Amino acid sequence: MDALVSGVGIEAVEYHQDSGTVRTQFDQAKTPASMAAIATLAGVMDADPVELDPLHSTVDPDALDALVRVRPGTSGDSHVTFTHEDHAITVHSYGVVSITPGHEPTAEKSGSNAGR
Repeated sequence: MDALVSGVGIEAVEYHQDSGTVRTQFDQAKTPASMAAIATLAGVMDADPVELDPLHSTVDPDALDALVRVRPGTSGDSHVTFTHEDHAITVHSYGVVSITPGHEPTAEKSGSNAGR
């Protein structure tokens, strides 16, 4: 574990200055995707997670966790992209959360379909 972001263990944190995007990697066996997403957003916004709008006002946290969990025997990435607190958030099934401030979610340039 490299860092704690809003009290959640994160394995890696990357900041891309050109886009303002923050990417964190988390251990899905220990941390639900919904918790990693809100913790990363709180870190980006320099806020306490309880000060943010509840995640369930934008997306169902249980559904998010179920959609992006690792499935043994499958390959590829499934991901969900949504906007919360004026930030585009993408949660990947390989344990990565990407957050870009002030942007609407868009399909990724690699041609993957963004889930909603």
